[in-house]
Amino acid sequence: MGFDLVVLGHVSIDHIRMPGKPEVILPGGAAAAVATSAALAGAKVGLVTKVGEDFPREWLEKLASLLDVRGVHVLPGKTIHIYMIYHEDGSVDAPVEMGVAEKMGETPIPGEYMGAKFFHIAPIPPEEQLKALRRLEGKRISIDFNPTYMEDYRRRTELMREIVSRVDVLFPNEREALTIARAKTVEEAARRLHEWGAKLVVIKRGERGVLLYDGEFREFAALPIGEKEIVDPTGAGDAFAGGFLARYSRGKPLDECVRLGLERAREVLKKEGSWSV
Repeated sequence: MGFDLVVLGHVSIDHIRMPGKPEVILPGGAAAAVATSAALAGAKVGLVTKVGEDFPREWLEKLASLLDVRGVHVLPGKTIHIYMIYHEDGSVDAPVEMGVAEKMGETPIPGEYMGAKFFHIAPIPPEEQLKALRRLEGKRISIDFNPTYMEDYRRRTELMREIVSRVDVLFPNEREALTIARAKTVEEAARRLHEWGAKLVVIKRGERGVLLYDGEFREFAALPIGEKEIVDPTGAGDAFAGGFLARYSRGKPLDECVRLGLERAREVLKKEGSWSV
């Protein structure tokens, strides 16, 4: 049985600081968050990433219990460290120490992965995303973004247009969609990104759910969750993408893909850290 999904991007050591709580150190990285979510949703998943010698062995074993880790390269040096600082007003600072995670777009992809039904490129610098897209020419691909690279999204319009033109599915949040498309409304942004070449634009809207556009608009409300049930918002958007792609890679109806994505996002909100395990 071949792979449903291969995910390329960062696997990190996250330092998470919530208001009024002590800092916790947890396994993180958008690529691992998407991959673990998709695996728990029933997909056969491969992961392509680079970590350093400081990456805990038990975390790697946890990944290996869910998905294929032949594409996880352990290199001399330090894993990427991300410092997630959440503020009372809901804003987030996320300074990063890159370690061995430079040039992620050039990371070797095992030959066994190349027949996968779908590929997902998690947030890495735009020029690295383009490198990966060129290597995966002709494959079905989705891509996600991150506020860390917002200045690139704002200034490098031609680069972003080329990236979008090569992608089947986009997963921006509202701010990213508006910035990349240079739009004033999310509807305008969705239309423009679709015009640039993305077959499906999935705009993540947090507690207001998601907005889909593939030539027509569809809105889906977030699943209900009590405020006291929310432990940590880190990785909810990635968990959504993983659940969505677990079904989308198999050609399931969009309603089913979104529903599973929203279920996976809700579960991640109830726990610490971004991984779905």
